Amino acid sequence: MATLNTAHDPAASLAYWRARPLPLMQATREKMLPFARRGERADPAELAEIVLHDPLLAAKVLRTANQRTRSSLASDVVSVEAVVLLYGVAPFVEHFVRGPTVEELLAKDPQRYHRYRAQVLNTRFAIRLVRDYSARRHDAHPDEVTAAAVLLGVPALLGLLADGEPDVPGSVPLERLLTAWQTPEPVLALCRERGEATPRHAMQHATLRLAHAVQRGWWQDEVTHACKAIAQVLQQTESLVWRILVGRMLEYARHEQWDSLGWPPARWLAMLPGEWPVPPPPRPPAPPRPDPLAQRLQALHLAGKQGAAANHIVSLAVHALSEGMTMRRIALILISPDGKVLRTRFTLGVPEADPLCAFELALDVPTLFARLMQKPQCLWLHGDKRVEWATMLPPLLIDQVGRDDFCAMSLFVHDKPLGMLFADRGGDAPLSEADYQSLRRICQLTCKALAETTPR
Repeated sequence: MATLNTAHDPAASLAYWRARPLPLMQATREKMLPFARRGERADPAELAEIVLHDPLLAAKVLRTANQRTRSSLASDVVSVEAVVLLYGVAPFVEHFVRGPTVEELLAKDPQRYHRYRAQVLNTRFAIRLVRDYSARRHDAHPDEVTAAAVLLGVPALLGLLADGEPDVPGSVPLERLLTAWQTPEPVLALCRERGEATPRHAMQHATLRLAHAVQRGWWQDEVTHACKAIAQVLQQTESLVWRILVGRMLEYARHEQWDSLGWPPARWLAMLPGEWPVPPPPRPPAPPRPDPLAQRLQALHLAGKQGAAANHIVSLAVHALSEGMTMRRIALILISPDGKVLRTRFTLGVPEADPLCAFELALDVPTLFARLMQKPQCLWLHGDKRVEWATMLPPLLIDQVGRDDFCAMSLFVHDKPLGMLFADRGGDAPLSEADYQSLRRICQLTCKALAETTPR
């Protein structure tokens, strides 16, 4: 029977561990907390699987359930899922996420934390392997087998927590510790190394030996002996036992975080004869893709400095909207020579039958577009703004531009309005605050470029 230490008084060690809460992993706490919000809508089995991924927490859950005050009719608890059902999902999470985490306790000893994580992964592997083979045996009480595998991993984990601590009083045999935790007798019997010679007990310990031996390599003699022992209990071929083992090894190599411990998953695979393949040279990183919006903004800036024509500047603004901001419909709407009407002059991405192509709106009516002509500015019609600006959105305007969210920016040369640019994306690609800020930048650069190229 395993012990935590071999040097001191078992009674003092029992008192030591009784006075200290068993910690949980930080990752386990983060996975459990959302279940408290989901309450009874959560799946108890899913929560139990998360707990079983943290063997010391699973041991704490079983210990707490079996040490509870109960009547003579109350039954023993051997599964984590049964404890979840006993408490209820939300109370269970609230109770068991309390207390310290392993990361907090071992924060100053990264090497010991590294060893602890490695032992957790090894224990998870052993638990999963025990469950696989017990399912093949059609065990009538698989929860007992799982609980025993969890508790047999406790000494190594507690030993790592106590390693180097000055006040650890001594050793404690695992059976004495589990008896103090009021562990049910069927589970305790499976934990005894020299228990009753039943097929169930023989396969339990052969599986644990197999899980331990395979960590040192599949070619170990103990791996072969354990596979034979399991095959005899299952009355199946050794090849079947081996296939189950290999399948579980490959799953853990792919999905568990062995690489974070410096253990490449290939450590479990066979070494093949022949030359080691030379890895291909790394591909050079792809050159960064230019930002089309940044390019168009830079072009607008240079156009003003270089004295470009006004129509070229407006063309650059249109391209900034279409290519830089992926606008669906764009319309250049200018003020008529008499200054009384806004009319569409140019469109991009607008079907011929769209009323926007023939847009016309009088400026003497107080509309949103008339307000836009008062100074260089831009606007974004969306959400609450529709209610705020409802009096400035007459049916004539909405019928011509459509009912989707849109943005618009005025075009000025110095203090004289020329017209505006209208753009939208449609309902399937709504505009964002970042899009609005990009629009403001286009508006500022366009008006600045027009002013720089046109004398007062």
